[in-house]
Amino acid sequence: MGFIVGILVGAVAALLYAPKSGDLTREEWRQRSEELKKRADELQRIAQNIAQDAQVKGRELIDDAKKQWDKAGATTNGGSGGGRSSQS
Repeated sequence: MGFIVGILVGAVAALLYAPKSGDLTREEWRQRSEELKKRADELQRIAQNIAQDAQVKGRELIDDAKKQWDKAGATTNGGSGGGRSSQS
């Protein structure tokens, strides 16, 4: 019997000293979840912009590398006949 009374007293004390009511706690969680969703959406937009910028920069680098490769190939192959000797 004393055990049950102790549980009831503990439950009442927990309710009296609880920092917020259930409604307030749920509202706070709802607001925080909305804020986190907004932050996640913003971070997603930022990540997409970074990915697009990286894609553009990557294409530019590839184009520059191709131009340099073609230029280097034209100068080495242009005057030497392809680097082959004419001896058989």
